[in-house]
Amino acid sequence: MEPLIQRYNDDKGVWDSCAEIYEEKVVRGHPDIALMEDFEENLLDALLRHIADRTDRPIKLFDLGCGSGRLHIRYGAKTTSVRELPDDHPISELKKHKPELEYDPVLDDGLKEVEGVDFSQKMIDLAEAKVDEYCIDETSDVEFTLKQGSAFEADYDGRECLPVAVCLINSIGVMQGEAGAVRLFEAMRNVTEDAGGVALISCYRKRYFPYYGLGQYESTLTVSGQPVWLVPDTYAGEEYVLESHTYKRAYSEDDTVLAEVYTAGGDKVEDEFVLRRDPEAVAAAVRTGRIRTHAGYNSRWYDVEQIREWIEALWTGGRYHIKSKDVDAVRAEPGQLAVMDSGGLCKGLFERWGVTRVFN
Repeated sequence: MEPLIQRYNDDKGVWDSCAEIYEEKVVRGHPDIALMEDFEENLLDALLRHIADRTDRPIKLFDLGCGSGRLHIRYGAKTTSVRELPDDHPISELKKHKPELEYDPVLDDGLKEVEGVDFSQKMIDLAEAKVDEYCIDETSDVEFTLKQGSAFEADYDGRECLPVAVCLINSIGVMQGEAGAVRLFEAMRNVTEDAGGVALISCYRKRYFPYYGLGQYESTLTVSGQPVWLVPDTYAGEEYVLESHTYKRAYSEDDTVLAEVYTAGGDKVEDEFVLRRDPEAVAAAVRTGRIRTHAGYNSRWYDVEQIREWIEALWTGGRYHIKSKDVDAVRAEPGQLAVMDSGGLCKGLFERWGVTRVFN
């Protein structure tokens, strides 16, 4: 079996097993991750509004690595007016607590479809349950679709819609290493290039891994398992579940983790089990940007030189490489953005942000 396919199948199994706890501990959990997601969503709102104002073509949004469907819920809500909905409708209730999801007539008019793809069927199941819970298909004129499959196989050969393909919150880092990252860049070009669309990848920068990454993975042991840089490995096997007491925030200098330990069946084993960082293992993770856990989870934080190399080699047209802290230093310090603007629609927006093209 081709190594990339084997890795894909292995990673798919890992994500199927952790999908529900990922939703609880990461999507609705870690504050630093939530800030980065807020930044991405606000940026994507601005990008879509800018494009919609400058084209008569309806927009089709491709969410590659869609996870549990956060963009489906966001744009389902933002393209639904509650004026004709009862106060107790799920969308009405959602908007009461999330004013950022207010109705946006520009997006309602400009968006035609949001298509989500994820290799984890469990993630797709969670996304479909959310779409059903909020009755999005009944309230919005936008078409919302979800499918289990590989982002590497994404393609679009139509001309009616203007494609916008996004891969957010470091999903590129869990797409089977460098070989998978290359396939993702190629797939996003295939989706957008001929139709004059836009591709956007948002991911973390390796240099920030010591300040953000270590704490994030140490705070979410129930999701990805015990990182290999934490010792001892007494409870690192599949028969145990470790849960960190608190979320460790960026720039924390604490090299310990206090965790509760449970059996896989839910029986508590220890209240305060102490894990400590092994300096050599930490140094290896920081040097390579590679995250590995005893549960088989693998991810990468890529440096700016690597992302820039892929932009130059694999994308065409108007290409941008942005340190996201230059756009929003508070929420997005550790991130970077790769953009391919095949039709030149984003130039004015990026100029207002002070961003220039990476390549001619």
